[in-house]
Amino acid sequence: MFHKFWQNFYRRQSFQDDIVLDKGTRVWISDRDEVWKDGVVVSYTPRENILVSDAAGTETLIALKDGSKIPPLRNPEILTMENNLTTMSYLHEPAVLHSLSQRFTLSNNIYTYCGIVLVAINPYCDVPLYGNEMIWAYKGQQIGQLDPHIYAISEDAYSEMKTLGRNQSIIVSGESGAGKTVSAKYAMRYFATVAGNEQETAIERRILSTNPIMEALGNAKTIRNDNSSRFGKYVELEFDKEQNIVGAHICTYLLEKSRVVFQAKNERNYHIFYQMCAVRDLPHMKHLHLKHPDEFKYTRLGRAPVIDNVDDRTMFLDMGVAMTNLGISESQQAFLYSVLAAILHMGNIKFTEERNDSCSVDGNDEHLKIAAKLLGLEVPALQKWLCHKTIKARNETIVTSLKVKDAMSGMEAFVKHIYASLFHWIVKLLNAALTGGKNETTNFIGILDIYGFEMFDQNSFEQFCINYANEKLQQQFNQHVFKLEQAEYIKEEIKWSFIDFTDNQPCIDLIERKMGIIDLLDEQCKMNRGTDENWIQILYKEHSSNQHFQKPRTGTDQFVIVHYADKVSYLCHGFIAKNLDSVNESHIELLMSSSFEFVPDALNAKTDLDRRIAKKLELASETFGMSDTGNISSPKRMAGGKAPPRRQNTGTLNKSARTVGGQFKTSLNLLMDALSTTVPHFIRCIKPNDDKEPFGFVRNRVVQQLRACGVIETVRISAAGYPSRWSYTEFEARYSILVHSSRIRRGETLLNCQTVLTSLVQDTDKYQFGKTKIFFRAGQVAFFEKMRSERMFRACVMMQAHVRGWVAARYYRRLTFSALKVQCMVRGLIARRRARKLRQYNASVRIQKHAKGWAQRIKYHRLRLSALLIQSRYRARVAYEEFLRVKYDVNARIIQKHVRGWLARCAYKDEVHKIIQVQSCVRRHLAKKQLKALKAEARSIGHYKKINVRLEKRVFEMQLKNNEMISEKTSLMQEAKYALEELAAVRKQLLIQTRCKETVEKEAKQTSEELRILRDDFMELKHEMTRMGEEQDEVDVLKERIRELEEEVKEARESAEADKILSLERYTELQQSMTRDINSEREHHQNIIVENSNLQKQVKELQEMMHGHWQDSSDERDELSSVTSEVMPEPGALSSGLTSPAALLQPPPATTAACDLRSKITDLEQLRDQLTADLEGANKTIAELKESAQNQNAIVVNGGDKIYPVDDNERRRLEEIIVENVQLKEDLDRMTDELMEAVDEQAEVRKKYEQMELRLATVRDILLKEIANTRNPRQAQDKIKSHLDQLRVSLFSDASKLNNKHNIRSKEDVDLQNKVESKVEENIKLLADITKLHNAMPPRDAGTPKHPEKKLIRQSSGVKQRKQEFRGMFACKREDDSRLVKKLITQLRTELVTGPGCKPGLVAHVMFMCVRYADHCNDEGRIQELLTALITGITAVTRKQSKDAVISVFWLANCLTLLQNLTQFSGEELYNSRLTPGMKEFSLKNYDLSDYRNLVSDQCINVFHTIVKLAQENIQPMLIPGMLERDSIPGMNTSFAGVRRQDHQGYDTAAIVSKLQFYLQLMTSVSVSSHVIRQFVGQVLYFINASLMNNLILRRDLCHWSKGIQIRYNLSQLEQWVRERGLDLDESGILSNLAEIRQASQLLQMNKSSLDHAAVICETCHSLNSLQLQKLLILYSPASEYEERVSQTVIKYILDQRPIEPGVKLMMDPNKIKPLTFPFESKDVDFSMISIPSGLKLDFLEQY
Repeated sequence: MFHKFWQNFYRRQSFQDDIVLDKGTRVWISDRDEVWKDGVVVSYTPRENILVSDAAGTETLIALKDGSKIPPLRNPEILTMENNLTTMSYLHEPAVLHSLSQRFTLSNNIYTYCGIVLVAINPYCDVPLYGNEMIWAYKGQQIGQLDPHIYAISEDAYSEMKTLGRNQSIIVSGESGAGKTVSAKYAMRYFATVAGNEQETAIERRILSTNPIMEALGNAKTIRNDNSSRFGKYVELEFDKEQNIVGAHICTYLLEKSRVVFQAKNERNYHIFYQMCAVRDLPHMKHLHLKHPDEFKYTRLGRAPVIDNVDDRTMFLDMGVAMTNLGISESQQAFLYSVLAAILHMGNIKFTEERNDSCSVDGNDEHLKIAAKLLGLEVPALQKWLCHKTIKARNETIVTSLKVKDAMSGMEAFVKHIYASLFHWIVKLLNAALTGGKNETTNFIGILDIYGFEMFDQNSFEQFCINYANEKLQQQFNQHVFKLEQAEYIKEEIKWSFIDFTDNQPCIDLIERKMGIIDLLDEQCKMNRGTDENWIQILYKEHSSNQHFQKPRTGTDQFVIVHYADKVSYLCHGFIAKNLDSVNESHIELLMSSSFEFVPDALNAKTDLDRRIAKKLELASETFGMSDTGNISSPKRMAGGKAPPRRQNTGTLNKSARTVGGQFKTSLNLLMDALSTTVPHFIRCIKPNDDKEPFGFVRNRVVQQLRACGVIETVRISAAGYPSRWSYTEFEARYSILVHSSRIRRGETLLNCQTVLTSLVQDTDKYQFGKTKIFFRAGQVAFFEKMRSERMFRACVMMQAHVRGWVAARYYRRLTFSALKVQCMVRGLIARRRARKLRQYNASVRIQKHAKGWAQRIKYHRLRLSALLIQSRYRARVAYEEFLRVKYDVNARIIQKHVRGWLARCAYKDEVHKIIQVQSCVRRHLAKKQLKALKAEARSIGHYKKINVRLEKRVFEMQLKNNEMISEKTSLMQEAKYALEELAAVRKQLLIQTRCKETVEKEAKQTSEELRILRDDFMELKHEMTRMGEEQDEVDVLKERIRELEEEVKEARESAEADKILSLERYTELQQSMTRDINSEREHHQNIIVENSNLQKQVKELQEMMHGHWQDSSDERDELSSVTSEVMPEPGALSSGLTSPAALLQPPPATTAACDLRSKITDLEQLRDQLTADLEGANKTIAELKESAQNQNAIVVNGGDKIYPVDDNERRRLEEIIVENVQLKEDLDRMTDELMEAVDEQAEVRKKYEQMELRLATVRDILLKEIANTRNPRQAQDKIKSHLDQLRVSLFSDASKLNNKHNIRSKEDVDLQNKVESKVEENIKLLADITKLHNAMPPRDAGTPKHPEKKLIRQSSGVKQRKQEFRGMFACKREDDSRLVKKLITQLRTELVTGPGCKPGLVAHVMFMCVRYADHCNDEGRIQELLTALITGITAVTRKQSKDAVISVFWLANCLTLLQNLTQFSGEELYNSRLTPGMKEFSLKNYDLSDYRNLVSDQCINVFHTIVKLAQENIQPMLIPGMLERDSIPGMNTSFAGVRRQDHQGYDTAAIVSKLQFYLQLMTSVSVSSHVIRQFVGQVLYFINASLMNNLILRRDLCHWSKGIQIRYNLSQLEQWVRERGLDLDESGILSNLAEIRQASQLLQMNKSSLDHAAVICETCHSLNSLQLQKLLILYSPASEYEERVSQTVIKYILDQRPIEPGVKLMMDPNKIKPLTFPFESKDVDFSMISIPSGLKLDFLEQY
């Protein structure tokens, strides 16, 4: 069907064949596998044939018949990646398919526009496209300005509803698994975000909470989709007059009830059943007796109980939370779970076949009992009616038995009816929870999540209804596209003819008109014996002649309907049963008798859609007639003005509406009526493959869906008219080069366009001139592009010819000059060679002469030396022989002497041994005799007594002796100690003397011995000299070892120094960590301040709304009051608990954490300035973190008369924080002690190493002296070894101990530091979470209060008093406070205090002088009242005038001045030391107002961010037109084919700079400090950077090299302004806030064609994260056909070098708040010289 359409379409096209279809033209060839493939024209014979070759080289001959089958032409590559398919030059199916494939697979773009349709392709993976940053990037942007996105469609619908007040609808359709549900969910999220406050309100949270409930009950796993919606859903989001969501309404269509009792293989039942089985172990679920899903029949049929990467338990818990949020009570939830569990148990009931074709159920069946209990029924009743049914005949009721098959079917129908009723009941509860105020709704946006066109192998009643609904939607879609297309032509006032489009009304008539398929099906259902076979035979008879109805060739149980998408064959079996959807009445009556109170409500529940159907049927029967198609139509007037008579067959309609088909037809007509009153927006979801492969694109599957979802129809309607549209400026800029420049007139764009077109296109039907655009037929833009390419090619060839000629001429001239120069150089070289040869000859003769003389002299000397050597050797030989003879005689005499002495000694030893043996024998005999006598004496008793007495005496004597010995020992030890000391001294002296004596003796002995040896034996002396040489080598080795030891000691010392440096680095890292913590706390504190200000504004708005909507429902009043009470205390609490105006200054509980953080930051900064040790600063920081967390652990605190309770979750959270802080403090203390110990140990190590070094040097000197003095090498060697061994053992033992201890300590320090740092980060995160709990925390009840209002209210406050006094201030009476605030703040005219001659910050100085007087009078209450009134007045005026930049800047300057005065003259020693003696007398003397400084600082932060927000709002409309779209460089055009120039509305960089200059002059005029100005400029520049980056990465038309040059040029102007104003002279890095957009513009200009270029990109674009780099490279578009896209290899290389880290975001946050600091700057202020202008009328102030 579609190929026939395209053939007719191509027949109507008339191309200029001689230009377009020449050799090399790229066309599309039909292919069975790829649908369409690329081809190139080889040859073309007009009206005969075309020879085409594909990429593989296969040639195909296409025969033409009258030129009617020209193959589709390919678009230029520059148009392939278009965001909108209808902007391509050639509009046809292959072009659409190819463009979608390229965008999806290469660029990972899942969204593409096709006219008014958004084509969404399911990527089957997570993509970073749906964060809140992306939502705010699309907010306020027109459709088509950014990349295609579902948020763009949502924003278009929301903005059109907001501006025009028309209802909108978003129709999401597609196959199962295409992503319809997810798309609808993201659309709802967008509306919930932009249509509410920054924090979601209750109704928006409820709307988003319906998703998990509806998915659990209505979604299931199918073969094609793991989360397929098995019902149609239409959600109406209701908005009030301010475009805020106030309610919602859900309508459902055609729930697939059959899935409850049957699932195909690899499919699942509805998710809720598996989720309940997953949580069967929970206490409140145990009574349901659930088991594993495989244990139940209704959950095991598909054999796929588990879905990959899906946790059913978590999903169930999320659904429970959602139900609770929607107000579904626990009893209702319990009823829901009980009925669902009963359905599972009923599936396991077994039927037993009995005689007489009856059946029965065992009464003891476990599942029967559980099901009856869960349904609240009696077991016998359920047992009976499962096997029986009732038949009513007139007045008689008959009970009959059922067969097993009929009983099973009846039970399944019963179960399906229960589930459907339960589903409708849940929808009813959800609608009740989402209903808003009836009088508030003004508009709505409907989101239709409807099933797409379905065509399976076997199609039944469900597919018939689904395709019927798609026919109706397609008809509306075609009509809407047709209207929009022709409305554009009317708007531009061009000549046009009506576009013919395919209307599927005949197919709809076939289905729904009288005697149509549904009508005939209902007639069969009315008959008692109607069957599917009879019904299909009637269809064959009635519609055999209809072109949209076909009878299959084989089989009589099927029929074919020719839908708009394709032919679908339906199997008639089951149509009547599914249409009737009948349930046994006895089952309904049985269920109505349930003991549960919710059963009747659930069974009788009808959705709002059902009630609307019934209401419309009633209106139709009374007032309206019925059209032939079954639609309800308005009454037609007859001739004469009379209305036609009413039809009497309304009962037929009512009966028809009871069938599923009738109800579906009526509800569908109602839906179409509702959609017809809205402005529709279409989203077509495409399933790219059936295997769920991420970014896999199967062309056959995609093209089938494109044909079915209407995308091709959109293309066809666009192609039939004028699809290509260019503005006059764009067309002139790009195509004016096609005519001679003399024909182009500057400034006359319209005339130039006419000149170009008339000269190139002869057929005027190919284009039309509109009011603002030129309209072209399909193919004309490609024709112009081809002409332009040829013109550019010819120009390039001409340029190349001239350049090559110039290069050749230059080469010839260089070659001639080089030849002449070479000749000259060669001739000179030859002459130099001749001269060199002559010099070499003369030199060689002289060298030979001297060489010969030298040889003869050498020969003579050698002969003489030989003679002398022979003589000396002979004489030595003779002397040696004589020496041997003398030595032999001497040795013989010595041997004789020793032998004779040895023999004499041996004889003497033998005699002595014999004498000793004799003596021993005699003595042994005498001893034995004495032993016998002693043994006899020992046996007597008296002997023992004597021994005992003797022993006692002996013990006593021993004790006395022992005591004496102890005393003697003590005295002896003292004497020994003294003696040892004297002995050591004497020994030392003796040792010195002995050494000297030994040295002398050794020297004398050695001298004599050497003389004797030299005299007696010459050869012995020579031997000794050799031994001394060897020993000297050993000494050298020892010296080398000493040197090595010295090096080891040096290395150990260097190691100690390195360890010291490492410790210093650790201290530095700790200091940097503290700085980061302070900055993060400061940023968090400022965020809290800004949020608090926003909350207070919201409270004021809500209070105003309370007066305007007091008559609303009580629920809304409760909700409003709860929101108000969460933000600020009740009025009663304020009035009853506070008796002074200071109570007005008391911040809401939400600011408790903010004030704590602010005071903590101030303490840390003061501590850092005062202390020199960074470690003590870390201790203080952690201690304050602990104190803050402990103080926030208040459970009940008295804030006035109101008690702020904390729930259990918050209590547990706070307790965990306390434990963590205690542990953190202990760890940090331990780390501090260990670090200090490590420092001491390092000092000891260094000291010991120095001692070792001195010791080693001493030993070295001693050894060297001994080596030099001694003449016996063996003794010197032994002494050196002993010294070295002792030294080496002591040195290495000490060094190893110290090194081991230090290494252990270093490792412990690193581990402890890492642990403390991690806990610090965790603690800061926990503190941030606490500040966001319910946006309110109770004030602290113990310790020193952080807020001045609390400290001053309590009489026992810790206000510090001083005894010093001074004069020179303003006195303000108590009753004049209101006048002071009125004159000085609320009704102040700023020109009175900012004119010439006025001191900057005069208002702040006057305020401080009044405070000084109260401090001087020592009046604590007066200080409290005065400061309260002043700060409250400043807060009120800054909020009221928040839109006035002049007022805001004025009060920022005065708040900064007041903060400066309170700090500089606080009297604290830190600041007082910086004052001059004359300024010290202006300091406060009696009270410490540091807490009030924090409040003033918070006020400065509020005003500062108010000014930043104003600047952002003023600059934001200029950013995109002025910085991105503006072409500031003259002569450079950034427009190219496929890219539309945006209207920059006259904005440029100069307009942005002027705005910044305006704020800079404002701040400078009121003397705002330069540091604050730099922070302001930095914050604004970051906003500019983030806004430009977010827009750039969402717009393909801006991602090319020429636009990168323009952006960089625009940025340079902004940077130049910053430098000229001196704002970037220091190291503040203001221009670093533009790093991302600057590097992005550089990336667009850089070469990106190779891996070397990719490496340069990674190094240059370091500020861009990996996601941003990938997105920009994918979006990069060539500006011409001569440039290539970025290859996937380059992108992959960059991602390998810089992998995507978890948590990295694509979009930047423009609203990010940077830490704001107010550094202290001492200023000279003389308050005695300040005078008040008379215009202020402050005469009531008295000066002291």
